[in-house]
Amino acid sequence: MIINKAIVHVLDKNAEVPVLNDVEDVISPELDTFYQKIIRRILRDTDLRKATFNNYNENEVRVCADHIIYDKNSFALSTQGIASKLYKNIGINTELDSCDLAVVLFTHKDQKYVAIIKLDYKKLYTHEIAYNKDTEKVLVKMVANENAIQESQKIVHAAIIGVSGVNDEWHLRVLDKAAEKNDTDSGFVTEFLDVKKIIDNSYCTKKFAEKTKAWSQNAYPDDLKKIEEIESLLNYTLTEDNSINTEKFAEEIVEDDYRKQIYKEVLEDASVNKDFEIDKNWVERKLKRRTIKTNTGFDIKGLLEDFEDPMKYSLRQNQDGTFDITIKNIEFYN
Repeated sequence: MIINKAIVHVLDKNAEVPVLNDVEDVISPELDTFYQKIIRRILRDTDLRKATFNNYNENEVRVCADHIIYDKNSFALSTQGIASKLYKNIGINTELDSCDLAVVLFTHKDQKYVAIIKLDYKKLYTHEIAYNKDTEKVLVKMVANENAIQESQKIVHAAIIGVSGVNDEWHLRVLDKAAEKNDTDSGFVTEFLDVKKIIDNSYCTKKFAEKTKAWSQNAYPDDLKKIEEIESLLNYTLTEDNSINTEKFAEEIVEDDYRKQIYKEVLEDASVNKDFEIDKNWVERKLKRRTIKTNTGFDIKGLLEDFEDPMKYSLRQNQDGTFDITIKNIEFYN
């Protein structure tokens, strides 16, 4: 990855106007490292979604991004157009907070991309030192810095835009992290970017796994053994099969019609297609390991394949409703 150009604009919703930068940043080694880390985290984020532009020809963000990619002399001016639009949305949308907006032109695998990154402020504390000449005393007090930006901070809102192609989802990806957890879209997506997220195999694989696990825990709150069976079949299906038919899967895991109908509605509400190809890249990244946390204070971590091996791990229910977890055939431990 090569960071070609970068610029930051200050968008304070309490100010009358945004602070629009006229000069692009000098890409120092430190700044290069900063943006590379952030962009790579965005690209690896499993909540990053493919999307298409609404009102493609007139979409202001898309037009500005095209100018950034194809006309290097318009970089600062085009990013100001993007920042001005977000500032308007921040002013009327309570869910979007003040921020620094970073716009980065970068090259990845020989392709040019524009990264639009909302850098939210974090409240950090530092100290302030004062000396009183009259009392000859030193005063040290804690002071909040409301405008701090950390290199390691989680990015909640971002967009990665590639070379133009009419409604080509491969060239537009959006990160809408908080809203994604609630199966909704924030104003960053619907108002600022004016885009529509795509329901693809990657999304269906991720949501199918998440919703199935959450549903099983709600459907069988007192039957840990059943939850374990459902999760085991889920993991096996995602790992070994190439596609999912949700109707068929529901028949395999649910006996009674009431729970079966609720499960189907959960998947439907999450817009999971009835038939989809399993995203093996997602499976490899997310299902490689498993973690169990017990109410007795134990954390058990290991490879998923070890949890599925009855010679290494087992779960047994006691008469009083509690469970015993057994880790088997251990030769030594530290």
